[in-house]
Amino acid sequence: MIFQCVDASVSVKWAVEDAPFRMKAHDFLKDAGIYGIKFIAPPNFLSETDSAINKRIFDGRISVIEARKAYRILDTIPVEIINSFDARQRAREIAKQFNQRFVYDANYAGLAELYNCEFWTAGKAFYNAVKTELKYVRYLPDYSKAKY
Repeated sequence: MIFQCVDASVSVKWAVEDAPFRMKAHDFLKDAGIYGIKFIAPPNFLSETDSAINKRIFDGRISVIEARKAYRILDTIPVEIINSFDARQRAREIAKQFNQRFVYDANYAGLAELYNCEFWTAGKAFYNAVKTELKYVRYLPDYSKAKY
């Protein structure tokens, strides 16, 4: 089984039409289906994806009807939520090591490290902070067709 850890910044692009790098996200999703990739994420994934959609409503970027459609799409994509004490502990270490104010992104990195898989994000700030040392953290705009 091939695991890939995905964060909210990637998954929201599967569901929201105006999202930058949407085509890269869709290529990734399509390849996951072809190669039998299983998506995983920590528990904060759920509230982060819903918050990203909700924020777009409040900012006037999408309508309530568009948001409902986005929620339906997100609810159909199989992302296994994994609550792991070891991943949380590692996330705290990663956040401290890279001077991260919040642990959200580090939760994904900690889980990916535990599962020995890549962590895909569209969050440039976190990616830039860790890319030289955490080689398993990948930036969505750099995605090219899978070679599994």
